Amino acid sequence: QLVLEVLYHVVYVVHMRNGSSVMEFAAMYAMRIEPKAAETVLWVVFGISLVYTMTYYVIAGLALWTKRPKQYRLFANFGIAGIVGLILLAYVDKFNLIIFFLHLLAYIYARFLQGLTASLLLLPPAPPLTSA
Repeated sequence: QLVLEVLYHVVYVVHMRNGSSVMEFAAMYAMRIEPKAAETVLWVVFGISLVYTMTYYVIAGLALWTKRPKQYRLFANFGIAGIVGLILLAYVDKFNLIIFFLHLLAYIYARFLQGLTASLLLLPPAPPLTSA
């Protein structure tokens, strides 16, 4: 998932630098937007997406490191926010279906791990081992 998101961001920057993203965005809204304004909107969207991606993986690493239900819940909640954000990217013609489904799978798995770790906390502690 991380590799695909890095590639997505690289392609995003390449298309911004050669101007094709701005032309597509302007064509999508029938030239009712200035090219400079369209470029600014697309760079702001890229910045928000980049910050979200970095935060997403920090939270994922924290959840995997601590293995606590609270961290998995935070990861799941952040994942669902990202899913909504990915849907909103369709308005600037930057929606990626593969990344969308990977985020959806990560959300489902995080919810599963949250429930699993919460139920494991309810188990009684293991009896101490006695040496013979």
